[in-house]
Amino acid sequence: MTAALLGLITSFPLTGFIYGFFACENCGNGPLGVFGKIFIGLVEGVLTTITFGAPWKNEGGGSSTNLRLYVLIAFLVLTILFYMKQKSKSRSH
Repeated sequence: MTAALLGLITSFPLTGFIYGFFACENCGNGPLGVFGKIFIGLVEGVLTTITFGAPWKNEGGGSSTNLRLYVLIAFLVLTILFYMKQKSKSRSH
């Protein structure tokens, strides 16, 4: 149960961050471009969490990107990883 809850809590911001990092077209190249991509990734992570997987494509909010399938995949992967870590931790004690 704990693994599923942690997977749910972390899947939305993680998916949004990855989407924002790779979707930033005008961030430029080089070291400053990486900081711009990280910033946009953080913003998209918050937006994806607030909108439950459908962040806006532009500032007007007219259209959105559907990330719910990717959130579901991230949820399943993270839940399995958290469960395996929790299980190995309980065996070692």
